[in-house]
Amino acid sequence: MKLSVCATFISLSLLVGCQSTSLTSTDSSDSISTADSSNQIESTTSSNNNTAICPVLGIQPVTVSVSDLWANGDVITDAYTGNIAQVVNGEITLTPSRHSGGVLLLESEEEKARFSWDGATFYHIATDRFFNGNSWNDHSYGRQSTKEGFQGGDIVGLTKKLDYLAELGVDVVWISAPLEQVHGWLPNKSGNSPEYPYAGGATLDWTQLDTNMGSEQEMRTFVDLAHQLGMRVMWSVDTAPPTPTLSDLQQFSIQPNNPDALPSYWSEWQPQEGQNLTHYLDAFKNKNGEIPDWWSEAWMEENNENAITLPAFFANKPSTKVKSSEKTKNEYLAGWMSAWVSEFGIDGFVVSNSTPELTQKIEQEGKDAFTLWNKDNAYKALENASFRVIDLQQQNYFSDQILSLKSNDEPHCLTKLNAEYVTQSQAEKPSMTRLTWFDGKSLSDSSVGSVNADNYADYRDAATALLLSPNAVSIWYGDETAKMGGIYSKMNWNEIKDQRWSLQSHWKKLIEFRNNHSSIANGEHQVIKREPYYAFIRKNESDSVMVVYTGEKK
Repeated sequence: MKLSVCATFISLSLLVGCQSTSLTSTDSSDSISTADSSNQIESTTSSNNNTAICPVLGIQPVTVSVSDLWANGDVITDAYTGNIAQVVNGEITLTPSRHSGGVLLLESEEEKARFSWDGATFYHIATDRFFNGNSWNDHSYGRQSTKEGFQGGDIVGLTKKLDYLAELGVDVVWISAPLEQVHGWLPNKSGNSPEYPYAGGATLDWTQLDTNMGSEQEMRTFVDLAHQLGMRVMWSVDTAPPTPTLSDLQQFSIQPNNPDALPSYWSEWQPQEGQNLTHYLDAFKNKNGEIPDWWSEAWMEENNENAITLPAFFANKPSTKVKSSEKTKNEYLAGWMSAWVSEFGIDGFVVSNSTPELTQKIEQEGKDAFTLWNKDNAYKALENASFRVIDLQQQNYFSDQILSLKSNDEPHCLTKLNAEYVTQSQAEKPSMTRLTWFDGKSLSDSSVGSVNADNYADYRDAATALLLSPNAVSIWYGDETAKMGGIYSKMNWNEIKDQRWSLQSHWKKLIEFRNNHSSIANGEHQVIKREPYYAFIRKNESDSVMVVYTGEKK
């Protein structure tokens, strides 16, 4: 196996916070691009003032100069509180909400930004850990309950929580690979424990949904309802063939070289003295280290442009749409994936283990299928609908900077989180920003206690920094509710109360502000004040806002 569904996304350089570094990543794009040069985030900060000055005015009335954007007589609203003030002598006076951490979100009117992939708010979900909607499919293919196994989340569960996501305000629901994964266990990174590909990364059949995830009708209902609520749907998809499990080999009658080396139920195999679980395939490999009748070495070759033979085991697979023909590897994969677009109107894919040529073919066939689906399903199609493929391995589209109120080494004051997080090279312009507290030193690490009065401000300010970042942003499920226990812990539905409820409300206000103003994602950035308060403006041809930060008294 390779990396997990979310590993590449969470941290391209360190592959931080994966389900396991032995599982394949299925999050990748060569399609999301940065804003045009006219809209790039720019700093007009004096080069002589690079010392970060964090304001400590606290929650009190603050008089703000707004003449850079608005004229005398204009009525300005703080989108966080709903309070208004009229511009007099180029100034307004407002009091930040005590829940905001000292932030004023100033606007003169709501634009309700037109959807753009380049400025969208993604919500990234490991489906198995989100919500269990159908308990009957929890142990499909004979999978066993383990800590690193499937735990019940499914497509029906996603559907039941779409109202929650719509209320939160996200644009794109990005789910882990729903395709049929290998059926049995695979060794974890250490080789000493079994794990199942609950987050994707070991796709057995690109033409079937995994039964643990649900049925095609359930997927259709999910996508249709998401569209009705104004949200797009993207799938993570890994394009590399998987390593087999003993369950698959037995089911598909792929025989070992030495049958005596295996028990009656092959998946019950245990390592001998001096071995660990990584030796589970020893009885099947030929002298070249390959397993006959499985995916051949030709499928592993990145630049193979020749017609390719399908694995023989598909002849023994009872449920599949795989059909043999004279096709290349890229033609097979692009055809299998675009078929799902034709079936459901999927809005895009996040691919991993791809090549530029394969990504381009998936994108082209996906766009063609999407165009036809929208034509045939006009009553379901979203306004301004378009298809997108993201290939994380082609370019570094993601920034791990949570200290987002800085540009080209400009100081920031909005967040106090650890500066050791992975940061994007200033020479590269990322297209998406996300929080990176999945590295074992972070707030969501299981070794750290629950959100409390001492650390609440860190969660809140991280959200503010993220959601005021340029370009697209991505929320990992549970960021907004301070989900504890590690990256793949279950969504903490029963804990959304008290401080977590307050934190979630903070996220909602910021996402709404972001949704109402295209300049947040795609606008010119200009710092206009450093003390006694910190302020910047974002503006483009159709929209302008000002953000003021007064800080909190120590």
